[in-house]
Amino acid sequence: MLVKMKSFQELVQEALITIPEVDIYQLKQKIDQDADIKLIDIREDREWVSGRIPLANHIGRGILEKGITEIANENDEIILYCASGFRSVLGSKSLKEMGFKNVFSLKGGISDWITAGFNLEE
Repeated sequence: MLVKMKSFQELVQEALITIPEVDIYQLKQKIDQDADIKLIDIREDREWVSGRIPLANHIGRGILEKGITEIANENDEIILYCASGFRSVLGSKSLKEMGFKNVFSLKGGISDWITAGFNLEE
């Protein structure tokens, strides 16, 4: 049986069918209101050290499935972000498949956060 190769973009588009996104303004409002969320930065270590969204925890994409239970449980509201919002969609899909119920991806990632002029933690 011949299996058609899928591109990264095709995988992301398929995942977006079942993965909800929040935008930077929704996230900023949640942070400002001290909402009970688990904000997870899934970028690489070298990206994390250059600055991050306030209150974020770090679990690199490569170990997300292994490390998530140290930070969140299946009922927590989890928001994943990366640089532009693509890796976080795929990571969110993986967490949904693991049984996490309230998983979201940050649309536009930290790039949109920075463009909007929102502050970063160093």
